[in-house]
Amino acid sequence: MTYDDLHLITQWSQVVQLRDNGLLTPAELILLDAAETGETAQISRTVPNLKAPAVLIRAALLRYLILGGCKDFRTQPSGITVNGAWIGGSLDLNFTTARGPIDLYNCYLAEKPQMVQLSADGVAIVGCTLMDGLNAARLQISGNVTLNGSRVDGKISLSGGEIKGHLSCTQATLRNEGHSSLKAQGLTVVSSVLLEGTTATGQVSFLGSRIGGQLVCIGSSFHNPEGHALNAQSIQVRGDAFLRHATTEGEVSFLGAEVGGVLDCTHATMRNPEGQALNAQRLIVREGFIWRRIKGVAGGVDLTSAHVGDLWDDPESWAHCDKLYLSGFIYDVLHGSINVPDRLAWLKKGAISRREFYPQPYEQLAKLLRETGHRSDARAIMVAKEKEQRKASRARWRREAEWRTSLFQASLEAPDARAEALASLEARRPNDENLARLQLLDGAKVAPDLAPTTLALALKQFRDEQRWFQTRVWWRNAGSLLADKVFGLVVGYGHKPERSFYMLLVLVAVGWFLADKAWEAGDFAPTMGPVLMSEGWQALATDERIQNPAQVWSDKYMLAPDGVPVLTPGRDYETFHALSYAVDLVVPIVSLGQEASWAPSTTRGPWGQTLWWVRWWLIALGWIVTAIGAAAVTGVIRRD
Repeated sequence: MTYDDLHLITQWSQVVQLRDNGLLTPAELILLDAAETGETAQISRTVPNLKAPAVLIRAALLRYLILGGCKDFRTQPSGITVNGAWIGGSLDLNFTTARGPIDLYNCYLAEKPQMVQLSADGVAIVGCTLMDGLNAARLQISGNVTLNGSRVDGKISLSGGEIKGHLSCTQATLRNEGHSSLKAQGLTVVSSVLLEGTTATGQVSFLGSRIGGQLVCIGSSFHNPEGHALNAQSIQVRGDAFLRHATTEGEVSFLGAEVGGVLDCTHATMRNPEGQALNAQRLIVREGFIWRRIKGVAGGVDLTSAHVGDLWDDPESWAHCDKLYLSGFIYDVLHGSINVPDRLAWLKKGAISRREFYPQPYEQLAKLLRETGHRSDARAIMVAKEKEQRKASRARWRREAEWRTSLFQASLEAPDARAEALASLEARRPNDENLARLQLLDGAKVAPDLAPTTLALALKQFRDEQRWFQTRVWWRNAGSLLADKVFGLVVGYGHKPERSFYMLLVLVAVGWFLADKAWEAGDFAPTMGPVLMSEGWQALATDERIQNPAQVWSDKYMLAPDGVPVLTPGRDYETFHALSYAVDLVVPIVSLGQEASWAPSTTRGPWGQTLWWVRWWLIALGWIVTAIGAAAVTGVIRRD
C-alpha cells in the first residue's frame, strides 16, 4: 500500500496493522497521539506547499478519527484539531455524525471535502487551501462554521444546511470564475453571517436563506461581471445587513429580501454597467436604508416597490447612479437633505421607467413633507410632478405620432422595398394593430388576386388615417401645452391657489394705472344715454377750453365764465374712482357700478384708446383667473 492508497478505515485493528507495518506517516502518528489525548495535532505552522510524509495525513484515517474511532479506540469529545497538514485524498464525511468539532488550520486539501448532511458540533477550516471547493450541502451544525482566511478554488456549497451558531468567512479568498464561489441557498444560520474582508470571484448566493443575526460584508469584494455578484434574493436577515466599503462587480440582488435592521451601503462601489448594480425590488427594511457617501455606481439602482423605515441618503450618492427606479418606493422617515432642487433632480431621475412616467415617487415625498410640516416644499414637489406628468403625456403622444409617421412612410414604399420596412417595424412593435392592417394591405403577398384599384383605395384610406392622427396629436399637444401653462401659472396646477389672488392683483394694478391716466387725460365719458344727450354734457364735451369734461361734469361745483362757482349738472352722478373701476373690470363676481357708469373714449386721446382695447383683455383674463382660482379653492381642480 502506498501513501496515496488508503482504504476505508472502520476498525482500530486496521490502524494498528498500518502502524506495525510502517505504513503511517510521521504526521499521521502525531495525529493519532493528539486524537488520544484531545490535543492539537501540530504538524506545521503554515500551509504545506509540498506533499511529503512529514505533513501528509490521508483522508481515510482522518475520517475514522473525526467520526470518533470505534469501541477499541475512542477519540476525545473535544474533537479533532489539525494544524499544518497536507490532507491526501477526498475527505468523505457524507451523511455522517462527527464526534465533537472538526478543526483544520493551515491545511492543504487537494481534493474536494465531502460533507453532505454532516452533523457536527462545529466545523473550522481556517487559513487553509482548498483546491477543489467544498461540498457541505444540508449540513447540520450545532455550533459555528468558520472559513476565515482560507483560499478556496472551486465551489463552496452550503445549500439547505442549518448552522445554529454563526457562519464566518472573513478575510477569505474564494475563486470559481463564471460559476458559484459560495452557494448557500436556503441556508439557515441562527446567528450571523460574517464575510468581512472576503474576496470572491464568482457568484456568492444566499438565495432564500434565513439569518438570525447580521449579514456583514464590510470591505468585501464580489466579482461576477456576467451575473450576480451577491445574490440575496428573498433572504431574511433578522438584524442588519452591512455592505459598507464593499466592492461589487456584477449585480447585487436583494429582490424580495427582508432585513430587520438597517441595510448600510456607505462607501460602497457597485459596478454592473450592462444591468442593475443594485436590484432591491420589493425589498423590506424594517429600520432603515443607508445610501450615503457612495464611492461609485455603474449601472442601475432599482428600488421598485421597496419599503424602508428610515432613509439616510445624500444627493451625490444618487447622482452616481446611471439609472434609477423609484416607482413604488416607500420610506417612512427621511433623514437626508430636503433641499427641493436636489430632491427634484432625484425624483426626475427615478420616476421614469422604460420611457413611462410614474408619479408615485413625487407623491411619496410630498406626503412625507406635508406630514413633517414642510408644506411649501410639498407643494413645490407636487407642482413639479404635474409638470413632468403632463410633459410625459405629450411625449407619449409624440412617440405615437412618430410611429404613425413610420407606418405612413412604409406604406409609400414600393412593394419590393415594403417587406423590409415592415419587418423593421414589426421588430419594434410586433403586436401593433395598425401595422397588422398595413401588412394585410401588402397585396403582393397577402392578397395577390386583389384588384389594384381596391388595393390603392385601401392604402389611401390607411394613409389618410395616419395623417389625420398626426394632425390630432399636434392640436392635442398644443392645447395641452397651453392649458398646462395657464393652470400652472394661475394656480400651480391646483396646489397653489393663492397665485390666482396675486394675478388678480396684478391685473387690477394694470387696470388702475391705465384708468387713472385716462381719467387725468380727460379720456372718459359717462355711459348713460340720457346723460350723453343732455345739454349740460354736450356743452362741456364740445367746449375746447375744457380739457377734462368728465371730471368737470361730475364735480359738485364748476366756475362759470364770470368766475362764480355754480353747481354742475352731474354732481349726483357716479363718482369716478380709478381703483374701483379696475376692480370692476377684472373681478367678474364684483360690481361696483364704475364700469356701468364710465367708459374710455377712443376719440379724445391715446390713453383712452389704449384702455379701450386693454380692458377686453383685462375682462377675459379676469374671468379665466377667477374661474380657475375658484375651482382650485373649492376642490373642483383636485390636488391629490
